[in-house]
Amino acid sequence: MTDFSDLTKWNLILDSTKNATISGGSIIEPIAPFEPSHLFLSSVVAVQVSSVSAKATWYKAGYLNQAIPVPLSLGLALGESRLISLLTPVIINFLSFTSNYKLSFEVPKYFKDCTLKIWEFTGE
Repeated sequence: MTDFSDLTKWNLILDSTKNATISGGSIIEPIAPFEPSHLFLSSVVAVQVSSVSAKATWYKAGYLNQAIPVPLSLGLALGESRLISLLTPVIINFLSFTSNYKLSFEVPKYFKDCTLKIWEFTGE
């Protein structure tokens, strides 16, 4: 069985905060998706999402999407999509594409700020 508790077997890939554009108390431009340039080589990642301005009743943080580059300039082919909860760290084992994939995270349009952390598991 894999030991995920060994912190030396995790690499922090992304720790980023984005803010919506707000004018007069209203969001005029929502937060753009997080799209790390990293090519993931492990099928296992950990994700945590937080928001300083989130209401106590919010639980949905957004969708984490897995995709792989496809040939002939077609862009990216979608693999798995996972709903991520707010504040709760989650370990994901992707089954569709286990290596050489990219991740993106879509933030709900009503978020004023969002911090996303992604770790890649390097152990076995």
